[in-house]
Amino acid sequence: MRNLADIIEELLYGEEGYYTKHVRIGKRGDFFTAPHASPIFGYTVGRFLEREGVKTLVEVGGGEGYLALDILSSTGITVLSYERSPRLKEKQEALLSEYRRTGRWKPVDEFVRADAYLLNEVLDAFPSRRFVFKEGRWWEVVERGGEYGLIPSEGPENYRGPVKEGFTYDETVGLGQFLKSVFTHTDRVLIFDYGYDEDEFPLLAPSGTLQGYREHRVFHDLEALKPATDITHFINFSHVKRVAEEGGFEVVLYMDQTNFLLKNGMLDIFEDLPDERKEEIAPGMKTLILLFRNHRTMYLRRRGG
Repeated sequence: MRNLADIIEELLYGEEGYYTKHVRIGKRGDFFTAPHASPIFGYTVGRFLEREGVKTLVEVGGGEGYLALDILSSTGITVLSYERSPRLKEKQEALLSEYRRTGRWKPVDEFVRADAYLLNEVLDAFPSRRFVFKEGRWWEVVERGGEYGLIPSEGPENYRGPVKEGFTYDETVGLGQFLKSVFTHTDRVLIFDYGYDEDEFPLLAPSGTLQGYREHRVFHDLEALKPATDITHFINFSHVKRVAEEGGFEVVLYMDQTNFLLKNGMLDIFEDLPDERKEEIAPGMKTLILLFRNHRTMYLRRRGG
């Protein structure tokens, strides 16, 4: 018998896992992230971090390296990249080789001390367990003998929100331990990801948030559990906040990603670009604003830091 987290871990990070051998990002890949939509995302993030006094940054799960490239090219910040995927490590090395030669970028194989940590669509790539509330109690979805079914359960460990009959919740596994490890190496953490507050899940996602992406097709629920597929789920930002506060951090800002970009000068940065550059990236800005509506930004800072 296996819970979904065990299955997802193998499908994503096993020897034949998605991030081990199959990951493809971008318009011709399986999915794309904000840095692929427009370099304005990285320019704006970089400006925000510089204003916060950040000189050294660890980017966790930086994908092909485009966000690091945009931060490096628009600021004086030194970027260190922590990436698990062998395929993506190779792409980062190729894309950022010039900055590696100048000493402003290098890959790292463990968490190191830095002024800030950046997590862009990292937490949603953690495995998740699935729980269903029915008949007045919690059940967990498990696989046994090649079939999925329910077993009695005490319910999700880190969900404290409302429940109703039929409510399905996908709980991130390992999120707390991961963030606590990050907190020991920095005083600032900037998070971008799709997710909800705890009390929003029963209203906005009553059937769960488990999804899979392949060639920009979306597979929902258990149909997402396929080989060579990016498997993901929505993050519980209320839980992230609790972990942060328990670790001595405070939430400095929390808002949707579009508002973060607008409040931190995205349009001003665009206006300062040469005309030919504006024409080149304008379509991507529209994508950045319209297609990332479920993405939120949370900025954490150590109390007294």
